[in-house]
Amino acid sequence: MIRSVALVLGATLLVFLLWRLGPTEILTALDRIGWSAVPIVLVYAAHHVTRAFALRSSVLRPNVLAFRDALAIRLSGEAVQSLTVTGPVLAEPTRAWLLQRHGLTLTEAFAATITEYLISSFVNAGMAIAALAYLIHHFKPSGEVLGIAVGIICVLIAFLVVAAIAIARRFYLIGTVIAGLARIGVLRGRWQPDMKSINRVEDVLLALMHDRPKRLVTLMVIEAGAQILLVLELLWLLHTLDLTVPQSYALIIEGSIKMIGVVFLFIPLQLGVAEGAYALIFDTMGLPSALGFAVAFLRRIRTVAVAGIGFATLVLSTRDSPQPR
Repeated sequence: MIRSVALVLGATLLVFLLWRLGPTEILTALDRIGWSAVPIVLVYAAHHVTRAFALRSSVLRPNVLAFRDALAIRLSGEAVQSLTVTGPVLAEPTRAWLLQRHGLTLTEAFAATITEYLISSFVNAGMAIAALAYLIHHFKPSGEVLGIAVGIICVLIAFLVVAAIAIARRFYLIGTVIAGLARIGVLRGRWQPDMKSINRVEDVLLALMHDRPKRLVTLMVIEAGAQILLVLELLWLLHTLDLTVPQSYALIIEGSIKMIGVVFLFIPLQLGVAEGAYALIFDTMGLPSALGFAVAFLRRIRTVAVAGIGFATLVLSTRDSPQPR
């Protein structure tokens, strides 16, 4: 119910921004794309291919998961996240469930899913900190934008420091947070957690992050490669829209919008919010706000296109994939 209301509010914000920024300029920008949309979708698909490599590498047991299955699972989760109102809340458990159907134990499946998600989050946090710091230093944003940027940087630094300490000391951070939520009554009834199972998942997760540093570094390199593909996609988008800017701008914009999906995860596809954030960042960097809106909207279209492929993959996976061992 809450996410449905958020979807309506997001759609309302989208329409308001379209009217406020000027529909003519936005529609003209969208019209410039044409066949350039094909490489945009292909680069975005390559991003998911790369993250499928990361998911496969997050499984501790060797050769238990074929790459084609990892890719199918990655795309299936993207379909759940993009095409339903549940977003990432159900996307990651769906990936874990599908991993279990391909021969992993439930503990291994959740550990692999959480590992890939966390390492991607670490890379995203690093990119966001660097991009926002550059934004503050070089573009001197106004008080409100400055406050938001500084606040995000502080939260992300705290996140990375706490995660690093938990990994170094083999501390059950996830289990501690979930147990705390249960104690204060947030999780109860059918949501009451099985702490032994959660700790077993963290044991497997920490076995990779703490005991296998080479594997951890490899995963971070793969995830960084996945993010570089998004920067290249954005660079191509800016070029297609005839926006002549330094190549570094694509990296700054991509890093600056990284946390939108986390902060506004309750809004399906971050509808309206993403367009507003892009427009704000473009304006802060001295670029046309309408083009920022257009970039966000175009990225939404390619996300839905790839999610459509993921939906077909999900249907095939649940029909044909082997049962858990």
